[in-house]
Amino acid sequence: MHPAAAARAALTIAIMALLTPQAAAEYKGKTDPDWPCQQIKTPTFSLASIWAGPQIDLDAQNWRNEGDVADLEAKMAQRRVPIADVETAVTDFKAKAGPDAGPKLLRAFAAAFTDLTQQRSEIIDGLDRVGRKQKALADRIREENEAVQNASDPNQVGQAAPAAKGQEQMLWDLRVFDDRRQTVTYVCETPTLIEQRIGEIARAVQKAL
Repeated sequence: MHPAAAARAALTIAIMALLTPQAAAEYKGKTDPDWPCQQIKTPTFSLASIWAGPQIDLDAQNWRNEGDVADLEAKMAQRRVPIADVETAVTDFKAKAGPDAGPKLLRAFAAAFTDLTQQRSEIIDGLDRVGRKQKALADRIREENEAVQNASDPNQVGQAAPAAKGQEQMLWDLRVFDDRRQTVTYVCETPTLIEQRIGEIARAVQKAL
């Protein structure tokens, strides 16, 4: 096989590996064709799914005027803070806050829940945007592949330069597509990790009440 033909064949195999229905399934949710994750898309996260304690007010803002509550909320909501440190902070808070510990813990948790679910929503919105871009890029790569194959037809004269240029663009788009795919695979886990964090915080607070 001619080297150029062999290169085109290898490229076609690479494209098909990335854009087959099986691979594309990584970018299709069960209900949202733009959803780029294997995990089922769940736009909202319910407090009732993890909280069995006293009623809390998710709309309250008075915690912002309480320095100790605001500090605890920050530890809860900052995902880089290990959950073990949050659990210790909750225990220490209860010991120091005295008779006001219960209501303050509830205010801190309510604020952290609102903060973390907002972070989760923003990540899901970002994944939606990436999913739409990936879908559009996959369509473009298929079109580019078809154009390259047509321009490389040995029966056509003077098509070598357009074919080479089109192939170069297609290789670049394939690289972008695959880089995004690998990044998205990691980010897709984040909403679930946030849910787990909220649940762990809820258990720590309920234990301290």
